[in-house]
Amino acid sequence: MRLAGADGCASRDIAVAELASLLGAGGVWFWETDADHRFAWLSRDLQRLTGVDAAALRGRSLFDVMGSGAGEGVDLRADVCARRPFRDFCFELRAADGHCRRGSMSGEPRFDACGRFLGYRGIGRDMAPPAETEEGGGALLSDLQRTLDAMTMGIVLIDRDLTVRIINKAFYRLWRLTPGDVDVGSPFRALMDINRHNGIYDVADEGWEDYVTWRIEEIKAGDVPPREFQRADGRTMIYSVTALTGGKRLVCYYDISDIKEREAQLADALEKARLAGAVLDGLQEPVFVKDSELRFVIVNAAFARMFGLEPEAMVGRKDEDFFSPAEAHASASVERAVLATGEAQEFEEDSDLSGPGRTRMVRKDRVRTESGRDYLACFLFDITDVKRRSREAEQARQHLADVLDSLPAGVIIYDRDDRFVLANKELRRTLPELEPVWQPGNSFREAIEYGRSIGYFRASGDAALDALYDTDRQAWLDGYMTRHRLPHAAFERQNADGRWYQVFDGWTDEGTFVGVRVDITELKQRERQLQESLRANELYQSLIDNVPVSIYAKRPDLRLVYVNRSWCDLTGHSRQEAIGRTDVEIFGLEGEAFMEGDRAVLATGENQEVEETVTEPDGSCRWQIARKGTMVASDGSLYLIGSTTDITELKRREHELREAQRRAVLADRAKSEFLANMSHEIRTPMNGVLGMAELLAKSDLDAKQRTFTDVIVKSGNALLTIINDILDFSKIDAGQLVLDPAPFNLAEAVEDVATLVAARAKEKDLELIVRIEPKLHGLYVGDVGRIRQIITNLVGNAVKFTEAGHILVEVTGRSVARETCLTIRVTDTGIGIPQDKLDLVFEKFSQVDGSSTRRHEGTGLGLAITSRLVALMEGRIGVESTEGVGSTFWFTLTLPNGDRQAPTPVTPVDVTGARILIVDDNQVNRAILSEQMVSWGFDSCAAEDGPEGLRVLDAAARLGLAVDCVILDYQMPVMSGAEVARLIRSKPVVAGTPIILLTSVDQSLSNAAYRDLGIDAHLIKPARSSILLETLVGIIQKRRAGTVCGKQAVPAPPPAPVAAPVPAIDPGDAHGLDILVAEDNEVNQLVFTQILAETGMSFEIVGNGRRAVEFWREKSPRMILMDVSMPEMSGLQATGAIREAEASVGGRVPIIGVTAHALKGDRERCLEAGMDDYLAKPISPRALLEKIERWSVLSSRKSCAS
Repeated sequence: MRLAGADGCASRDIAVAELASLLGAGGVWFWETDADHRFAWLSRDLQRLTGVDAAALRGRSLFDVMGSGAGEGVDLRADVCARRPFRDFCFELRAADGHCRRGSMSGEPRFDACGRFLGYRGIGRDMAPPAETEEGGGALLSDLQRTLDAMTMGIVLIDRDLTVRIINKAFYRLWRLTPGDVDVGSPFRALMDINRHNGIYDVADEGWEDYVTWRIEEIKAGDVPPREFQRADGRTMIYSVTALTGGKRLVCYYDISDIKEREAQLADALEKARLAGAVLDGLQEPVFVKDSELRFVIVNAAFARMFGLEPEAMVGRKDEDFFSPAEAHASASVERAVLATGEAQEFEEDSDLSGPGRTRMVRKDRVRTESGRDYLACFLFDITDVKRRSREAEQARQHLADVLDSLPAGVIIYDRDDRFVLANKELRRTLPELEPVWQPGNSFREAIEYGRSIGYFRASGDAALDALYDTDRQAWLDGYMTRHRLPHAAFERQNADGRWYQVFDGWTDEGTFVGVRVDITELKQRERQLQESLRANELYQSLIDNVPVSIYAKRPDLRLVYVNRSWCDLTGHSRQEAIGRTDVEIFGLEGEAFMEGDRAVLATGENQEVEETVTEPDGSCRWQIARKGTMVASDGSLYLIGSTTDITELKRREHELREAQRRAVLADRAKSEFLANMSHEIRTPMNGVLGMAELLAKSDLDAKQRTFTDVIVKSGNALLTIINDILDFSKIDAGQLVLDPAPFNLAEAVEDVATLVAARAKEKDLELIVRIEPKLHGLYVGDVGRIRQIITNLVGNAVKFTEAGHILVEVTGRSVARETCLTIRVTDTGIGIPQDKLDLVFEKFSQVDGSSTRRHEGTGLGLAITSRLVALMEGRIGVESTEGVGSTFWFTLTLPNGDRQAPTPVTPVDVTGARILIVDDNQVNRAILSEQMVSWGFDSCAAEDGPEGLRVLDAAARLGLAVDCVILDYQMPVMSGAEVARLIRSKPVVAGTPIILLTSVDQSLSNAAYRDLGIDAHLIKPARSSILLETLVGIIQKRRAGTVCGKQAVPAPPPAPVAAPVPAIDPGDAHGLDILVAEDNEVNQLVFTQILAETGMSFEIVGNGRRAVEFWREKSPRMILMDVSMPEMSGLQATGAIREAEASVGGRVPIIGVTAHALKGDRERCLEAGMDDYLAKPISPRALLEKIERWSVLSSRKSCAS
């Protein structure tokens, strides 16, 4: 422990034991308790100072010591239980010699760092020498102390020397002191000094000593009778001194501040009660109050006079003493209800007590005092005169209302407090929306606010005020109220219903507001019509003067009354020269012909239009069209109205147009003839080439010859497709394409397209999915050939621009009467289309990538033809795309329903509800297959991979549920379809379950493989729904009939003819790969296949540079033939990636570049990219084999074999 030194002295460290020793010398000892308030340690000074053995207290509760103290032990116990500090608690302890020792204790609670209570620690001190009294005497003193502490009067006992011997708790409380401030043994002067500093005494500093001397002398003198004095803090005290034997004095203090306050309150209440009584007696209206027993407790003079009595004579009595039993009973029933519910009762009654024919208003209410006692208060008001005046006022008001209702103008009245009085019938009729605020008591401002909230008062006639209507609500209201308070105001206002009113507002001398509203809508309409007519006249005058047509008007005598500016320009005569004259007077004899036409029009009333020729002064001829008719003015006057238009220029252009049309007809005929010739001249040799190639393919050819024939057919078809696109577009553009509608099966048409494109999709490892809404399997009328062409173009584009993922063909529709609105959507996961290119995709010769290095070939006519065909069928086409995510092309067609529905395959009754398990990793495929199963009446379950499917089969077997068939995808991650089938056949419980295997065109297994796996049927994806249903029904029927054999395969329908697949290398020979070919062109792939197949070397073909790098890492080929120009990653980029990887792993594979360019510098570019050699297209078998021989691939194999 470190103690601070005094001023100028250094602080020093001191041990706890040393500190305890020092304090013990001053009569102080230490103690400590545990958390249960039991003494855990006491210093040795306890026994030295008090004679009490510390061991006797150790383990005892602190509450034992409290029990032995004075009455303040109860408070101390509360402090200890609340874990609060305590000071100077007096107690008695019995020493070993039997003597009682009096001491005091102070303690502080202890807590650890987490706030947990550990116990108390404190000090004790000896207060007196050993007591010689017996136990009875000690108990008597303790009882005396507790008795004094229980008193509310402050008591101080002082001895002859004015030393304090006893102080009770009330004294500390009254003087706002604590035992720590002053205690027994202190001089009485100390009490006064402390109170002086606490602001208790209102004594100036210079008079303090005199005041203290006077007080002490007064105490010494003897008894001081009780007297009041007021402290500086405002409290009122009674002070007294009682002289005791031995010179002692008992000084007492009693706080009577609350008593004084209550006395003042009581006096005030008495005064108020006297005032209330005087007020009640001064009232002319009778008033009385009853208690809960319905006895009168207060009766004013007016009420007593009704009975000819004094108020005192009625107090304490009941209604039975003054009324008949029936009246008393009725009154008591009402009053008990009021006392019970607290709800006031107010009613009118006629009573002769108030005089003959008088009516009074009776109000009875419950009054509850602060003490909780209930009383009934009743007030009686004579309302005879009020009701009479009210009737008179109502009659006058009704008369006024009748007069106002007869007025054709709306009238509204507000009183001097701006409260609504009435609105007449006309105003309510014209403004019914404001009825809710035209109620008695509503203010004018409330009406204005409400009207604004529903759109009224927008056009008030004050432009500045109207400008605030939508921008500043409060400013608008204030401005409107300002105008409302004007003595007189007149303005026009348009209401929300569009009607206009003339507003006249004014105030009477009594402060009543009267507003008159006159409907001026028709007047405003006439004003507007007049203004519009004036504007129209001005506009027509300006228009007539500025039109390039000669216009004139004549009276029946054929004299001109009006000519426009163009007439003047055309004729060369001014307006002044023409008005009032005839055509003969103006144009001479030539004008007579004009006037003959005028007379015919006036005579028949029929309009006339003729072409006229006029000879100009220079001798040239001018052509003009003259139009004439009659007009009857509003006053009945007849006029001839005419116009003349110079058509000389139009005649010249008409001649030019006829000549141009003649030339266009000749050009169009030449174009049609050219297209016909082109169609014939191009198709004839192409048909010869393709026809002979197909005949050659049917002859006895070896594999090599058949491959060459396939290349011819494929290339010829590709060229024919381009030609057909050009010719089709030309026909569409010329309007010569005619549709050939006929009934067709939509599902078959879509599935035909999917089958044709499936091979191309599989070559790129794409999933081709077809979903046709089940209800659409029917016949529709349309040009099925053109519809197939549209779908083929869209699906072909999707395959072309998609490198990974799937293509979904989705067909939906809804029937409307005898037609069906079909929507076909083709969604891919390809490269997508930039947003700024979406508007161009359907333009002819337009491609998203139009650069010379574009990845995909094409004429740019496919989508243009597709959009024209859809438009020709009165459909719509569109595209939605996100670049890098994929595209959705869609088109809609509305086709008539066929006369008969296509035969819908009917599920045999005995297979309905069959359980089908679908195992496919593609979520879209699972959804479509599940939808088909539901539409066919099967109970299906779908699993996303092989292990999950096996678990489903095992769970069904454990539950005794037989699965009738498993539809199994061949190509899946984790576990292939073949592996799943093999595991199913190895489990005796489910080994007999039929399996349908779905494969792509290049995944067909051999018959031996099907037999080994026990496959019941296999179908090529995308599987046609009709074939899938027939296969399912057949297998399930055979299984349920017990005729199906688990090892007998059911052959699937043959797929559509596709190009011969590239021979694949068995994965087991991956590390023996001789040559890797990277080539994206299908024809070139076939050429490489035919050349390399004859060498006996193993080879693999990939379609782009990225796949070439991946296969190099996986297969480690001995040589790579690398096409320079490929999608995703060019051959040059792929070579660089391989060379960079070789730098870290070692080794170098020979790479021979293959390019179609024959430009100077191609060889240098290949070598710079890291290639070892160069080969130009077209590929020559001899040149290719020489390159292979040169790089020792073949010789290396021979040397290895030997």
